[in-house]
Amino acid sequence: MTLGDIALITLAYLIGSFPSAFLAAKYLGGGRDIRTVGSGNVGGMNAFRNVGRAAGVATGVLDVGKGLLAVHLASAYGGWAYTALWAAVAVVTGHNFMLFLGFKGGKGLGATLGAFLLLNWAVPLYFAGAILAASLISRDTNFGTGVAALFLPLILWLARGGGDLMWLAAGAVLGFVIAVKHWPDARAYLSGRRQLV
Repeated sequence: MTLGDIALITLAYLIGSFPSAFLAAKYLGGGRDIRTVGSGNVGGMNAFRNVGRAAGVATGVLDVGKGLLAVHLASAYGGWAYTALWAAVAVVTGHNFMLFLGFKGGKGLGATLGAFLLLNWAVPLYFAGAILAASLISRDTNFGTGVAALFLPLILWLARGGGDLMWLAAGAVLGFVIAVKHWPDARAYLSGRRQLV
């Protein structure tokens, strides 16, 4: 790994920190601060449900775009074999803990989708399957997503064909970054409340 690779991974975090939902709510939602509506989550679902369709759709497109852009840049200019992989993890981390919003952020699904559509299409496919299965069992999508995130180390490892410990390690970090943002949903689910988004 070179300084250039470190710079690309850092750039991926900064790209992830671009506050899509905050800006969409401000400019498409009548100047509202998304941190004060619904669950306060700075993400597409909260924007869609509590600010409006336009803000929600714009947020979703921008969040997926953040993942695509970060991995594209890392793939094009990185010299280390795993630069793009860690850029994918970094962009999701940046989205979930945005530097520009005091480390508040979303839950990482849009950025994950964008990053791994470009990096390895099997990851979003397997992850979606895990979310569906966990959601059907629990009858709660938010809780199911948090549970499915715990399987991301295995998902990334399998998507790579097994045997690549770096993908397993990246999956562990990615799974933690997503699962920790779903912890409030887990507590709500276990206490009988639902849909914090």
